[in-house]
Amino acid sequence: MEMQEQSVTEDLEKILRRFAPKASAAITVSPQTHLIDDFGIDSPRMIDIVLDVEDHFGLTIDDQEVQKIRTFGDLVNLVNRCARN
Repeated sequence: MEMQEQSVTEDLEKILRRFAPKASAAITVSPQTHLIDDFGIDSPRMIDIVLDVEDHFGLTIDDQEVQKIRTFGDLVNLVNRCARN
């Protein structure tokens, strides 16, 4: 199942913004956007994000892979990799 990269990016940004603290609404998201430092995503929120991503895209993401996510680009790349498998 091939997903359109722009669609994946847009969907992930919507999911991320849903769980991000309200103060992060004005942040422009780029592949370099750091989820903890820029967006204020903590561990419980990251779990919620991953669960929502799995449900939205019909994927299963390995916990070890989740621990490697630092930036929005990391998240996009991980979803694209999981979608190809």
